[in-house]
Amino acid sequence: MNDTPTGSKPVALVTGGNAGIGFETCKGLLEAGHHVIVGARSAEKGDAAVASLLAGAPAGSSAEVVVVDLASLKSVRSAAQSVLATRRPLHVCVLNAGIMALPWRKTIDGFEQQWQVNVLGHFLLCRLLMPALEEARHPSGRIVHVASGAHRLHPQEVDYARLAEEHQRSDGYDQWRAYGRSKLANILLSNALAGRLEAVGSRVTSNALHPGNVNTGLWSKAGRSNDSGISPAEGAATSVHLALSAEVEGQSGGYYFQRAPVTHAYVEEEDGQKDYAAKSAMRTEISMSAREATRAWVVASRDVGMDPASL
Repeated sequence: MNDTPTGSKPVALVTGGNAGIGFETCKGLLEAGHHVIVGARSAEKGDAAVASLLAGAPAGSSAEVVVVDLASLKSVRSAAQSVLATRRPLHVCVLNAGIMALPWRKTIDGFEQQWQVNVLGHFLLCRLLMPALEEARHPSGRIVHVASGAHRLHPQEVDYARLAEEHQRSDGYDQWRAYGRSKLANILLSNALAGRLEAVGSRVTSNALHPGNVNTGLWSKAGRSNDSGISPAEGAATSVHLALSAEVEGQSGGYYFQRAPVTHAYVEEEDGQKDYAAKSAMRTEISMSAREATRAWVVASRDVGMDPASL
């Protein structure tokens, strides 16, 4: 990553911006006049994405790459330092990258891979980038957490003792339940961050979303097909909405689907037979729990070595 001149353009970072929903989110941000930082696991993938994005973007568009491997906290810290070193405000941070329902594997940092990639890596990146987000003005900083309706796969509170065991061994590991747990944590941590930002009078906002049933490469990696899913461009619509829309200016702590806030609580006994769209417009009671949001914040802070009392 380099200190690319951006003039008066607002700056946006999108993790996993080289493919799928993230790539389409980058497109939307470029079309809106943002300078886009494409977060990718390798410079090669990032460079290819930037070339493709700029080839189809409006004249004068600009983008660059930051290499960030969420499965390595060292890589996350390095990426954050690269962004901060430019001394540019960060107006949008879309925490989009992720893995889905992969077999058990321990990362180099000693965590179950879905928990680290989907949760801890983004949590650390966001916390480290807070100074740049706080510097954003007109528009103010926005943090967008790409969660999932799959958080319904884990409708109970997170058992952190069990999670600690799963960091060490695969006994009893359910890859889909672990995916749902990670997506629940995305929502809880977005809620916790929103509360902390409001408490200190920050103008930075934090919201989470469900992109829908999107046909991306995640499905084949999970060993399934998804021919009925919507396109990545359609899946990116709510991310782009939360990043850009005046409708959500100053709004924080929400969970969105199809660009609308979701507040209806999902109850399996009552709602389990409803269709996908209807279920997607609901969220679990546990995802709205302030207590669970605090627990998630404390555990994630401990795991990445940050003070839970700070932003």
